[in-house]
Amino acid sequence: MASPNDDRLTVLLETIGLALALAAAPAVLADAPVQAPSAPAAPAADSKALLARARDIQKRVESLRGQKLSKPLRMGVKAKPEITRFIQERLKEEYGPAKVAAEGQMLKLVGLLPATLDYGGFLTQLLTEQVAGFYDHTRQELHIADWIPSFMQDPVLAHEIFHAVQDQEWGGGKLIDSKKYSHDAVQAHAALLEGDATIVMLLYAMSDADGNAPDLPTASIMMVAMTIPLQMSSPEYPVMSSAPDYLKQSLIFPYQQGLMFLGGLRQAGWTFADFRKLYTDPPSSTEQILHPERYAPTRDTPSEVGVAPRPGFSRPWEGTAGELHLKQLLLAGLPADRATNAAAGWDGDFTALEVNGARSVVLATVTWDAAADAAEFAAAARDAHAARKSGPAVTFEVATVGTVTYAAWSEDAALARETVAGLPARSKVVPR
Repeated sequence: MASPNDDRLTVLLETIGLALALAAAPAVLADAPVQAPSAPAAPAADSKALLARARDIQKRVESLRGQKLSKPLRMGVKAKPEITRFIQERLKEEYGPAKVAAEGQMLKLVGLLPATLDYGGFLTQLLTEQVAGFYDHTRQELHIADWIPSFMQDPVLAHEIFHAVQDQEWGGGKLIDSKKYSHDAVQAHAALLEGDATIVMLLYAMSDADGNAPDLPTASIMMVAMTIPLQMSSPEYPVMSSAPDYLKQSLIFPYQQGLMFLGGLRQAGWTFADFRKLYTDPPSSTEQILHPERYAPTRDTPSEVGVAPRPGFSRPWEGTAGELHLKQLLLAGLPADRATNAAAGWDGDFTALEVNGARSVVLATVTWDAAADAAEFAAAARDAHAARKSGPAVTFEVATVGTVTYAAWSEDAALARETVAGLPARSKVVPR
C-alpha cells in the first residue's frame, strides 16, 4: 500500500481499524451510528496530561491542513458513563423514538432488517458497545475518553480535532443536519467529513512534531479504504458482528467510500488544499460519493422527485433514500456485481412510509438516467425480493414508465397494488 521506505504508514495500517472505530462513535449524529471496538483495559488517564496532549495534537492538525481554529477549542475529559449518557441524549434529541421506529418499520418492510429486530434498542446497543470520545458539533466541544489506551489516543484525537476544524472553520457540522438535508445527502456529507478526517489521521501518523508530513500517495489512501470493512467488523465486537448487513454497510460507508471519493478526486488532480472547496460545495448524493467522476469534473446533480400525500395516511418517514440505499436493497438478494450495476443509473427518488392504522406501505418513485436503467432496476428488484428468506409475507409491486420506476412493499397485497397504480399521478420529477 505504501512505498518500501514508508514504514510509518505500514505500521499505521495495523492499528487503523481500532483508531477508525474509536473515532466513529459520534457517527450517529451523521445518520450512521457506529460501534467502537473493545480495547485492552486501561486505567483512567490523568486529565491534565490528556488535555495538554490534545493541545499539542491540535497544533499539528492545524499545520497539516493549513487551517487554525479561530477560537479556543473547548475540551473535557470524560468517563465512559458520561459519554454514553451524552450520546444517548443526542440520539433522542436528533431523531426521537418515533422517527427511529418509523425507519425501522420501513427497513423491515423492504427486507433490509429482520422483522423481529428491536431497531431502536439495537441502535442504542451499537452506540454503547465501547463508545469513545468524540467532537460534538452541536456544542462545539471535544469529549476526550479517559479509558482509551495511550497508544490509541493520538490518532483518535487527531481525527476528532479535525472534525472541530471542519465544523468551526468550514461549516461542516451544518452539513449533517438531518432536519435540513435528506437521508441521502446527510450520508454523502458524512462521507466527506469522515473521509477527510481519516486522511488527516493518516497524515498525522506520518508527520513530525511540527506537523510536516511526507506525501500520502493516492494508492495508499485506496489501500487503507479497502481494509476498513474487515477492521470494523471484527467478531470481537458482538453487537457490530450481529448487525444485519444493511447496517454494517451503512456504518462502514462514510469511512470507506469517503476515503475512496477523496482518493478519486486526488487521481483527478485535486490537492489536499483543494478539499476545502468541498465544504462550500459538498457532494449532494451518495451517487456522487460512489462515483467521484459524477462530482468532478462533470457534476451529475440528482433530479428532484416528489410524491403527493395520500388522503387518510400519515408519513412518519419520507425523503430521498439514494443510490446507496437501493444498492443495499438489491444486495440483500443478489450478487454484488448485479446489484451494483442495477443501482448505478439512479438519478433521484422519493421514498416514504405511509401509514393508516394497521395498514402500512413503503413507496418509492425513482427516476433513472435512461429507460434501460429503469427496466434493469425493476427486474433486479423483483429478483431480490423473490430471494427474501424470512420475515412477514410482504407483497412487492413495481412498474416502469420510461425512465421512472414506481415501487411499493406492503403486507397488504391490495394496498401495494393500489399504491403502484396511483404513483404515476401522484409523482412529480423535476430534472436538474
